[in-house]
Amino acid sequence: MQIFKNYPNMTVVFACLFWGTYWIPLRYIDENNQSSVWPIFLSFAILSIILFKPLIISFKESFLKKNYFFLIGCFFAALAISLYSESLLRGEIAKVVVLFYLCPIWGTILAKIFLKQFFTIKRVISVILGILGLEIIVGIEKGIFLPSSLVEWIALFAGVSWAISMTYFNLAKSTSALQKTSLTTFMIPFIFLFLCFVPGGRSFTITPSLLNFDIIYVWIALFSVLWLLPSILLTYFSVETLDPGRINILLAFEVVVGITSSSLLTQENIGIRELLGAALVISACFVDVISLNKKKNRNYNN
Repeated sequence: MQIFKNYPNMTVVFACLFWGTYWIPLRYIDENNQSSVWPIFLSFAILSIILFKPLIISFKESFLKKNYFFLIGCFFAALAISLYSESLLRGEIAKVVVLFYLCPIWGTILAKIFLKQFFTIKRVISVILGILGLEIIVGIEKGIFLPSSLVEWIALFAGVSWAISMTYFNLAKSTSALQKTSLTTFMIPFIFLFLCFVPGGRSFTITPSLLNFDIIYVWIALFSVLWLLPSILLTYFSVETLDPGRINILLAFEVVVGITSSSLLTQENIGIRELLGAALVISACFVDVISLNKKKNRNYNN
C-alpha cells in the first residue's frame, strides 16, 4: 500500500484504467437484466460487506469523533459515482466522460475558495481549456452554450459533485483510503436506488436471472471486486497527498481510456466534436502536469 502513497500521480493515472473501462460490466449487467436496478445495487452493496470492518471504523470516525467533513466528502463522492454510472447507462460514452471530467474546473475553483490556494497561470489555462471543451461538446456552433439533455446535465453534475467531495476530504481530519472507500460504497447503492425515480432510470423489476442464480452473479462479483474496488480505492490513496484540482486534472486521463474503449467496443459515433472536446479537456492535464515537472527539474538542476 505504501507504493501508492509514494507515487500518488501514477496511482491516479492507474485508477483511470479501471474508471475508463468501468462502463463495460456496468452496461452488460444492465442490458442483460431488463435495466433492473437490483443487479447494480448488489454490485455496490457487496463492497460494503467486504469492507465491513473499515465501515464500522468510518462510522465511529464520522459521529464519535465528529469528523463531519469526512462524512460529507463520502456522500458527495457516492453521489458523483452514482450519477456518473447512471449517465454511462443513458448516454454516449465519449460525451459522458468528457462532461464528467470537466471537474478540474470545479476542483480548481473550490480549491481557491475553501483551501485558499492561488490561481496559478497553468490552472487558469486549464479552466479555459475545460470551458472550451464543454462548449464544443454541447454544440456552441449551433448556439447552444449549456447542456440540452438530461443525460448531459447528469454527467455534468456528477463532475461537480466529485470536485466537491475532493474539497471536503481536504478539509476533513485524516482518514485512510479504506475508510473512505467503505463509507462511500455504503452510500452508493441507496443513492443509485433513488435515481430510479428520475425519468428514464432503472426499473424495480426482479429478473429471472436474479432468482435462478444465473451467470449474472459472476458479473456482479467481477464488477464489484475487479472494477469498483480498485477504481475507488486507488483514487482515494491520493486524496490526502494531492489537492482537488490536481487529482481531477490527472483523472482526465480516463477520457482517453473511455473514448478508446468505446470506439473499439461500441457502435457509438465518435465524431470531430467529441474528439476535439476531449482533446481540450485532456490538454488541461498536460498544462498542469508538464509545467509542474519542468519546475521540479529546474529546482533539481539548481
